[in-house]
Amino acid sequence: MKVNPTEFDWTPPTANTDGTPLAVGEITGYEIGIRPASGIPGSYPLSVPIADPAATKEALTAAYAAGLAVLKDGDYQSAIRTVGPVDSAFTAESDASAFSIVTPLPVPQAPTGFTLA
Repeated sequence: MKVNPTEFDWTPPTANTDGTPLAVGEITGYEIGIRPASGIPGSYPLSVPIADPAATKEALTAAYAAGLAVLKDGDYQSAIRTVGPVDSAFTAESDASAFSIVTPLPVPQAPTGFTLA
């Protein structure tokens, strides 16, 4: 499980589920689904839309830009699907799509004025 990942990466599909090649316009973007690890597998209450059909990565900060600032400390599972006139199924969840958000503890400044008396 990755801790504090910075981006999602994927390889775009090259064919339909029946094996036929993708036609121009069949992919209009992608959707990344995110759920708490304790949630229901395959059910993604958080969604990051990606409108670029040529995209192969998306910064995790896009989740925050999409209004998903609810990614607080915790464990999450994610999946992606192809969006178009007909959307694909979400990818299978795996260890490679699991991640944790861990906010580092603040580090205090060192004391000042340290001398011997």
